[in-house]
Amino acid sequence: MSVFYTNIQLAGDTILYRGIKHGEPVQFRCNFSPTLYVLSNKEEEFKTLSGKNVTPMTFETAKKAREFIQQYDGVEGFEVHGYERFVYQWIRREFPGEIDYNINQMKIFALDIEVQSENGFPNVDEAAEEMLSITIKDMVTKKYYSWATREFTPPEGVEAFIFWTENEMLNHFLGWWAQNTPDILTGWNINLYDVPYIARRVNRVLGEKWMKSLSPWGRANEREVYVQGRKNYAYDISGINILDYFDLYRKFTYTNQESYRLDHIAFVELGQRKIDHSEYENFKDFYTRDWQKFMEYNIQDVELIDRLEDKMKLLELAITMSYDAKTNFEDVYSQVRMWDTMIYNYLTDRKVVVPPKKIREKDAKYAGAYVKEPKPGLYDWVVSFDLNSLYPHLIMQYNISPETLIDERHPRATVDRILEETLDIDGDCCVCANGAQYRKDIHGFLPEMMQSIYNERTIYKKRMLNAKQSLEHATTPAETSSLQKDISKFNNIQMARKIQLNSAYGAIGNQYFRYYNLANAEAITLSGQVSIRWIERKMNEYLNNLLGTEDHDYVIASDTDSIYLCLDLLVSTVFAGKDVSKERIVNFLDDACKQRIEPFISKAYQELANYVGAYEQKMFMKRENIAEKGIWTAKKRYVLNVWDSEGVRYAKPKLKMMGIEAVKSSTPGVCRDKIRECIEVILSSTEEDAQKYISDFREQFSKLPVEDISFPRGCNNLNKWSSPTVIYGKGTPIHVRGALLYNFHNKKNKLTHKYPLIRDGDKIKFVYLKNPNKIGENVLSYLQTFPKELGLDRCVDYDLQFEKSFLEPIKVIMDTIGWQPEKIASLEFLFG
Repeated sequence: MSVFYTNIQLAGDTILYRGIKHGEPVQFRCNFSPTLYVLSNKEEEFKTLSGKNVTPMTFETAKKAREFIQQYDGVEGFEVHGYERFVYQWIRREFPGEIDYNINQMKIFALDIEVQSENGFPNVDEAAEEMLSITIKDMVTKKYYSWATREFTPPEGVEAFIFWTENEMLNHFLGWWAQNTPDILTGWNINLYDVPYIARRVNRVLGEKWMKSLSPWGRANEREVYVQGRKNYAYDISGINILDYFDLYRKFTYTNQESYRLDHIAFVELGQRKIDHSEYENFKDFYTRDWQKFMEYNIQDVELIDRLEDKMKLLELAITMSYDAKTNFEDVYSQVRMWDTMIYNYLTDRKVVVPPKKIREKDAKYAGAYVKEPKPGLYDWVVSFDLNSLYPHLIMQYNISPETLIDERHPRATVDRILEETLDIDGDCCVCANGAQYRKDIHGFLPEMMQSIYNERTIYKKRMLNAKQSLEHATTPAETSSLQKDISKFNNIQMARKIQLNSAYGAIGNQYFRYYNLANAEAITLSGQVSIRWIERKMNEYLNNLLGTEDHDYVIASDTDSIYLCLDLLVSTVFAGKDVSKERIVNFLDDACKQRIEPFISKAYQELANYVGAYEQKMFMKRENIAEKGIWTAKKRYVLNVWDSEGVRYAKPKLKMMGIEAVKSSTPGVCRDKIRECIEVILSSTEEDAQKYISDFREQFSKLPVEDISFPRGCNNLNKWSSPTVIYGKGTPIHVRGALLYNFHNKKNKLTHKYPLIRDGDKIKFVYLKNPNKIGENVLSYLQTFPKELGLDRCVDYDLQFEKSFLEPIKVIMDTIGWQPEKIASLEFLFG
């Protein structure tokens, strides 16, 4: 049976431990004696990164260890080594090997509360409105618990607790909570709303002692959190991990959404909306007139969180990453802390102590990735190639690590000189494009870790794929269940490794990272520039020689770790005069990439590795997409119709887009879909077909609800742009101007009970208006529902909205290939 922690805090000198032992929850306090290290003149078991001997010093309490660090802070020649985050010392000491955890033995709760809105949207700062209901779903047992201040008929599977007063409800809830304290609490935006509202409301109604009882240790502390410049309040409830699903979604999905409201995200991910209550005038009207539906609305929120987790496994991912790094779960939001702790454990295994942490000024901005300026146009038969995990592999190739960096720079090294091969490099050390040089006689701990993590990811990804294959042939429910668990487990591990690899560079370039050094960060980015530009030059040399052309640029574009080749001339040369199918051409290009181009790329990168004195050749580039057509309008703005992606062949081509409005969250959702469809027409049909599509959609667009055609935006700096005399100042961005106008007229018309005011950080929508209108302005922003009470719904400028949200982005693409979005009247009939 397994033993694992779920939350560990250090309170003064005392460790507060919560965990699971043999399937049962355990909780205890214990003392802890941290260990630090100082330099020694004799041979010792532990060394510094530079190989110096250090002797351990164990302190009776954490306080004494902290005082020792402070005593010698800044003392010349006296460095205190060792990890000063003492909680992680304790975790390592108690859990020295791999942690055998079981998520199904934890208590994981999804939480949602509902609050009165007698005076508009409830204010967390004051917590003046009464709480109406609380719903929790145990995401392991799948049981629901609802507390309410009025009677309702609970849906099946919901245990309901009904009370006549808020005071009674809160008393019962806190008693239940004390007997069923969760290990993890999640929900949607609970960090900045549900949890602080409960804490502040309990404090206001029952007192501070009751508020602190939310924590199994009686410790709950408020802190200020600034989001988009707006002050919010959050609570640290000692002993409980608050993993807000809103934060996890934004951290680990790598996509921009037009809105991060649960209703929208659930629709995007699950195809399900929250319960609609638009038939009621406002939220107060909703809970006053239909309490049953209101409670179902409350219960549905936690159900949606559970369904999101079933699909996305973001909680499982965070837990996996935490146990792998031996941190608390909430640390997954900090790549610096995660990597600091991972390195501490890695070095300690090798009897090396971590250096003292020093706060450094960020030296300067440094060069980023290389992006080639493409020639706008339409290209036939485009093939893209990607470098595998570029930045981690650059760390491996050049042996980039704090202890391998040589003080002396190469005096002449630059990106261009390496590409021109005009440098004199003796090969005794690795030379990077910023002049940084790295030892080769020792293997740095960073490249060692990169290689280890990469290897583990490869292993677990293969296990996941094998389990998926076995699942196709599973014959019993037990076998199916076992394989599904394996798939989830292996996928979480491989995803955790992927995120660790990708976040390493972010930590290395962060001035608050213990191992931050501008030279290392810049060595990575500039060596990345060398890698992609090197292969661009080599591919052009190869293809010009192969096809008998001179100085023809076959590389349409390149971006960070990818190149895009136009192989139309190769196709037309091989199949000259032949009527061949697209499938045959795709097969030919696939074979050409495998048999000729990829081997050439490997050879070219080996030449680069030899030239710069690399520790080992680690640039691995593979073919990604084969596209029949591609259109480039500018840097990072292109569309491809892909027939084959990494060996996966499609029955009909799939669009891949970058930087096009169809993939931008700032474009209305309906237009994103239609832009994508129109591009498909452009790539597969005629100019006339595209013009008809545009004309048909224009007619449909004019009949859509205003909410569907409005521009989504994030709204910030309202105070900066506001004016007490004229509502907004000169130069105010249009969507912010619309927000200030909305707030002004919302208050003027006494509509705040129905339409909450826009605040900094809100996701809003804005729409152009035709003049004249009642407010004398050409724009209005709003939150979710357009306020028809202002009498502006008939003034929405549908023509201008269509131009800006759909026609302009399509016109950019059509202009690139010489097409017109509308038929141009001909004068031939006058002279016919």
